[in-house]
Formats: sequence, C-alpha cells, structure tokens
Amino acid sequence: MPFRINCRRASCLLFYLFSVSMLASAGQYPNILLLYLDDMGYGDLSCTNPESKIQTPNIDRLATQGVLFTDAHTPAAVCGPSRYGLLTGRYPWRRGEGGMGNGPKFRDTFIEEGRHTLASLLKRKGYNTAEMGKWGLRHNYSEAVLPGKEPGNIEDYDFENKKLLGAQLFGFDYTWTLAFLDRDGLGDKILFENSKPADPELSPLDPHRWLPGSAEAVLEYLNAYAGKSSNSKFGINPDSPFFIYWDPPSPHLPYVPNEKFTGKTEAGIYGDFMFEIDYYVGQILEALESLNLAENTIVIFSSDNGPDKLTYQRLEEFGHDSIGTWRGIKTNAFEGGHRLPLIVRWPGVVHHNRKSSALVSMTDWFATIAEITGQDVPTDAGEDSISFLKLLRNSKASPHRESAIHHSTRGVFVARKGKWVFVDSPNPPPNEPDWFRELRGIELSHQPGQLYNLEEDPAQTNNLYGEHPEKVRELKQLLANPQGERNHF
Repeated sequence: MPFRINCRRASCLLFYLFSVSMLASAGQYPNILLLYLDDMGYGDLSCTNPESKIQTPNIDRLATQGVLFTDAHTPAAVCGPSRYGLLTGRYPWRRGEGGMGNGPKFRDTFIEEGRHTLASLLKRKGYNTAEMGKWGLRHNYSEAVLPGKEPGNIEDYDFENKKLLGAQLFGFDYTWTLAFLDRDGLGDKILFENSKPADPELSPLDPHRWLPGSAEAVLEYLNAYAGKSSNSKFGINPDSPFFIYWDPPSPHLPYVPNEKFTGKTEAGIYGDFMFEIDYYVGQILEALESLNLAENTIVIFSSDNGPDKLTYQRLEEFGHDSIGTWRGIKTNAFEGGHRLPLIVRWPGVVHHNRKSSALVSMTDWFATIAEITGQDVPTDAGEDSISFLKLLRNSKASPHRESAIHHSTRGVFVARKGKWVFVDSPNPPPNEPDWFRELRGIELSHQPGQLYNLEEDPAQTNNLYGEHPEKVRELKQLLANPQGERNHF
C-alpha cells in the first residue's frame, strides 16, 4: 500500500510546531489563570448536569468559549494530595508517609523542600506569580513557631519577626492565604497577606468573606497588572506575563452564601453558595475582558476533588445530584471522588464549544505548561505528568494517555486503563446509603476487588472482577509497578 499523508493533519501539526517555536523564540507567553474550587462535584454545574438544580451561567459560558474535558481526574480524592499533584505533576503517594490524606492540621508543608511546582516552573520564564485563597498544603509551622513551643497555638508565634510561609516557599510572589491556627482550642482561619497577618489583632476572617475576599484580591491584582491601579505589595513586573492561582475555600463546608445570593437556587444553601462562586467567576472573566487581558490569557477551571459527605442528603432533600451520573464522593476511590469537569479557554488556540472524552490527569498540567512556555520538564520533577497541549490545539488529536492512578484517603488505590477501572478493595464507598444503591441499581458483590467497564457502566453498578481475570491481573500489575507516567508513553 503506498504511503499517504493526511494533509489536514499534517497542516495542523506544522501549525502547532510553528506556533510553539514562535512563542519560545519571542518569549511572548500567555498569561495563565487557574481557578481551582474546593469540593465541587461533577454534577454541580449546569453545563455538565442538565438536571442540576443550580444554574452556573458564567462557568457554562466559559465552557462554550473553550473545551470541556469530561474524563479529567484529580490524583487523589481529597484536598491536600490533589493540590500536590496539580502543582508538582506527581502522584501524591510518591511523597511517602502522609501522602494519602491531609494529615495533621499543623504539619509542615505537604510539598517537599526544593520541589518544583507550576509557579517555580513559570518563574524560570519570568512570570509574575500569585496565589489567592485556601492553599491547603500547610505552612512552615515548625519554623515559624517560637522556640520551645509546639505548632498550632496562635499565642506561640511572633509574627512581627517570623513569617508563616506556605505558597511563597514554592514559587509564588504574592499570596493572599487563609491559614488555620488554634485559639483557646478553637480553630480559626487567619488571613495572611504575603505571609504576614492582614489584621494585627489576629482576628479570624468572617467565613462569609473567604470567597469574596479571595476573588476581590484577584480583581485587585488584575487591575494593578493592567496599570489601572498601583500597589507595591504585588511586586508586579508589567512587562512579564502572570500566573494567578485562585483557590477559594468554596463550596467546602461551611456553606456561607452572602445575603444577596440566598434563595437563588433550588438546592438549598449549598446551591446558593455555588451560585455565588459562579458570580465571582463571572466578575473575574469580565475583568479580563475590560482590561484587555482576555485574548492572551489561558483560563483553566476545575476542582480539587468530588463533593462532600452531604451529597446524598442534597440528593434526597432537593433532588440535586452533585456527583451527576457517577458513584462515590470526596475521600472515596470511586469516580465521583476524583472525576471533575476541566474547562480550558485559550483564545485563538482552543476552538470554541468543544467537548473531549480524552483521559486527563490534573498532574498533566505540569508538563503541558512546560511545553507552552518552551521548557523541558526537569528530570527530577513532574514524573507523572504528560503534556496534553496537542489535545488543546487539535480536537482530532489522539489521546495522550491511556492509564492513570488515583487513590482515596484510606489508601485504596484505583488503576484506570482505557475503559476499564480497577478498585483495589472489596468494599463499597464509605457511607453510601442503601437507598442510593437501590436508586442506582447497585448490587454489592463479594469479590476481593472491583472491576468496572466505564464505557458500558459509568455508574459502577456491576462488578466484573470475577468475569475478567486477565484484565484484573493487568491493572494490578499497573499498580504494582507504577513507574513515572513519562516512562510509560
């Protein structure tokens, strides 16, 4: 058979290579705005769940302006490990002891000293870097506490002379961060700006201000970057692009919608809280437009893990299904714990109103952003990250990965390959109600593990462990020899 070239694919490839090389040579890299919510479920958006009791028009509009990945996954089903994977490009269990869950409130930073992150990677290209929100990866508590004192008690810190460092240890120039500290045995969220208390009285920030305060910090930063205001605290170089990581502690408990958003949905105060989040997403996107920054800004939207323990209560009380068609919630190994919508808007590069069913891990952003900015992934970093830039640029590109690994907070591992997913546990998701199983038609099995065909059974109702032993062996082998993903592809 004579060799033939698909001209359309060849031209797409040439355009891709040319545009990447031009960006690298000119140093004209895009701004990057990463919006990473806290405990939002796959079914909470009206663009991913037609039956949602929550309307999210601004996030929906973002999806129509770019690509929505429907098979995107966080590496873990809980906050800290998920964010570790996102920022470092490596599976959080590689960290060793304490890599599965969040760990003690006053553990030191989850990211190891000297570890590359998205921020430090972008700093190598001169980016302005900023983090506003929760952080969720702990701080240098043991270094900031007074000598002879144990970390945690707010009275045992000298913040006039000691900084409570978190994100700034890993490449972020400016930080607006809510840090957890104890006062008389009660936990408080204290606002730190650039690692110093924003309030000299160390008063806890009103939970109703957590979301709007972090969003307003993003808006203030954007205005300063665009030259509409001046504030030296940001340390902005207006001649360099920015990387903003907005990670609000929302819609995580407590649900604290402000008054003007209450009663706006049919999903109770949780729905109203999501509606408020959508409002601030709209405010940030509107600011990009009005400041003439939108055309050169990649906007990334997702969440750190699935919805919380009140998911089943919301479904029963309001008919709102935060997990959509999936099974499992936050902390679980099942799909609902780690499958999240991923939306990417990149004007002039990502075609509008696309959906992609390609398998993507949030660890993949490390290699993708390295490629966007003309960098090689350092040999000692991002070993579980594979660039999916080709998928962003070309809707017809072949999938960039065929397998991924996830885990729960209880150490249950999941191996995914193609349409198959193996859960290395005989147990159903913790706290899954009987009425929910009956509603979804889930039958409990008595096999030593669980195997599901997601193509035919996305709700994970029918355990095929005993019917496909060869597939079980294959996926167990993937867990037994989990080399870096870059070595697999």
